[in-house]
Amino acid sequence: MTGITIAPWQQVAAAKQAARDALIPSEWLLPKGKYDDLLDVTSVPASCGILSPSELKITESSADVILARVREGAWTAVGVTTAFCKRAAIAQQLVSRLPIADNTRLKMRRPTA
Repeated sequence: MTGITIAPWQQVAAAKQAARDALIPSEWLLPKGKYDDLLDVTSVPASCGILSPSELKITESSADVILARVREGAWTAVGVTTAFCKRAAIAQQLVSRLPIADNTRLKMRRPTA
């Protein structure tokens, strides 16, 4: 038998990512492989083209600003919800692609006394 042997955890991870991707609207999917080697993904929501400028502004606003803009009628509840759903879909795809070896960099730092 020739070919690459895939470890069981890799098969499970690939299946879970495929299942997740099937639930995300296709227009919200990031290009496969484009961000795989990127460790600082904080700029991706603004640069990937999935969020409109208005949606970026919404998701970067404080709760007080969002409430005021919805109350004024400048933003709708549906628009705000859609913006945050898109950003969550982007984040989910980015986090699940981080290399296992680099997870040590993601450990939470505990405050020093």
